[in-house]
Amino acid sequence: MSEARIGVDYSELHRLDSPANRLIREAIWSRDDDIGQQSFTTRRYIDELVRRLGIGPGTEVLDVGSGTGGPAVEIAAAAGCRVTGIEVNHVGVEVGGRLARDAGLEDRVRFVEADAMAMPFADASFDVAFSLNVMNVFADKVGLFRQVLRVLRPGGVWALLSGTFDLGEGDEEVRRRLARGYLIPQYYDSLAGYKTKLLEAGFVLDEVTEYISDFRVQVKRWGDAYRTHEAAIAAEQGAENTAYHIVYFDTYLAQIDAGRASNHLIIASRPPQEPAPPGR
Repeated sequence: MSEARIGVDYSELHRLDSPANRLIREAIWSRDDDIGQQSFTTRRYIDELVRRLGIGPGTEVLDVGSGTGGPAVEIAAAAGCRVTGIEVNHVGVEVGGRLARDAGLEDRVRFVEADAMAMPFADASFDVAFSLNVMNVFADKVGLFRQVLRVLRPGGVWALLSGTFDLGEGDEEVRRRLARGYLIPQYYDSLAGYKTKLLEAGFVLDEVTEYISDFRVQVKRWGDAYRTHEAAIAAEQGAENTAYHIVYFDTYLAQIDAGRASNHLIIASRPPQEPAPPGR
């Protein structure tokens, strides 16, 4: 497959309301589970995230790589918190804003078009930050984690949900098949790699949860949706891109079945500030 398309603005191809994407979404999610997400994220992940991070009214939350905004809106609605999504693609910001308005939550949910590697937020702006299945697009994960650390308040919590891979020497073909992900370059990491990078950035590791069976279900549904509606998707989004996605999801599924890929929720926190010396 041609490498010339790497780096294409995926957001133009992933409009939720395009005819092909409507077919994909109907094949993957039931009406109750479709919250406007453009990932492997399910409502179960959202509910568990809110519970485990203690998100509630008054919590200031940052969604890093908010995509088309569905999870941010869902969390604000469920927890009564305020959510800011940062997203580099204008279509995600546009669609997210529409979802927030449609839900009557525009006063508590906003989306900012910006690069998460240079966040336009003041230090210590948020209580909680999270990211759902977008970490693989960041080449400099330590740099990103330092940005998150900066905008979190002391004691603030950072939760990332990410696909993880245990790939080694001799896996060049697997890497090639996975390299374009959702049409943008992918920088995969292992669980050990994430832990090391979080510690290097200054976080304290709190807990890790691995999701396998339900993650496999979602990956298979994506692949089946592309295969079932291949002609319609190719007519809208291009035959090469459509064929690539089928290879991508098949490869991902094979790695899960081989025990070399899964989805990990990693929760870390910014250390609390050191107490001031006596007399200050």
